[in-house]
Amino acid sequence: MDRDELVEAWKRYGETYNVFVPEEQPTPKGDGWDRPMPEPAESGTIDPQLMKHWLFFTATRNFLRQRYAEHGILQSPALTFDCLVPRYQKPLKVSEAKRGRRKKKADPDAWYAGAIRMLMTDDGEVGFTCRSRECLRTQCKLNLQNPKRKSPADIFSLIQIFHGYRSVAKAKQIVAEAFEVQIGKFEFKDVEKKPLIKRYAVPKWAIQELIERFANMHRQDVPRLVDQAVELVKSSQVVELEHGRVFSNYFAFFWPQILDNQVLEKTNGAAIRLYLWLLVEQEERARRNEFAMRLSEAEIARAISVSRKTAGTYRQELEKLGLIKVKGEIWTVGYTPKSQRNT
Repeated sequence: MDRDELVEAWKRYGETYNVFVPEEQPTPKGDGWDRPMPEPAESGTIDPQLMKHWLFFTATRNFLRQRYAEHGILQSPALTFDCLVPRYQKPLKVSEAKRGRRKKKADPDAWYAGAIRMLMTDDGEVGFTCRSRECLRTQCKLNLQNPKRKSPADIFSLIQIFHGYRSVAKAKQIVAEAFEVQIGKFEFKDVEKKPLIKRYAVPKWAIQELIERFANMHRQDVPRLVDQAVELVKSSQVVELEHGRVFSNYFAFFWPQILDNQVLEKTNGAAIRLYLWLLVEQEERARRNEFAMRLSEAEIARAISVSRKTAGTYRQELEKLGLIKVKGEIWTVGYTPKSQRNT
């Protein structure tokens, strides 16, 4: 059967079993449906994207039918079926008014009944969409009310959605075992990828040198300290990190807000020396899994070569700006001045 015959057969199938009307099913475009099946890598693994190829349509349907047989999905020729989120996850916490006249501990059936549709895209890929307009799980990547929804989703994302897995890694393992294949790493073509975190990689030696250079500063030196501190951050390389727990012997990773919120300019005083030292120290404590940064003013005074009285003055200035919080001996450093919160 050539491609045109397959398309016609596909449309007849949808019309016969009330899955879709022919006009709603996209016609294949380009050479997506004709592309060859990718060969496995030398390691024997296959590209996860291969599992979306239209040739896996029947196998994918049968896999879902068998894995979730107790819930009765895809037992008929129709390709619409119930979303299984309530079978594996706790009810959503919403007000009784929004939930409707149902048990307080259960989501309305209407959210999930016949919500999922299995389809083939015009690129010749197997996918899944959600049709529910009532479901309030707006963080779901298929939810119609989610502005960042990923539709259609692939088999990996569908399983992730059903079970509430935090990543698709577990779903990949399930599919690999069912199809008896080794699946390689995601290239994130259509699988949602967590955004990378941008940070300024500021040399620690340069921070320490700046703190020491202005150890005996006077009021007239403040503009020069501010300018040099801002320039130090600006001139540092912007790096992209997969998560916030990345540490280095040579660099401190400052959030972009230190420039975006003009933190250094608003500090506008010698307290910048303490602020920079605290940012580095907080990162070092996190590196050692000491998430509560316990400090005394005497310890700070020794670290930045000032008197305890001066350390106390710096602390008061940073607290007034809202850049630090001190509760007992526990210090926390932030990047948003009090004047910019809730604006």
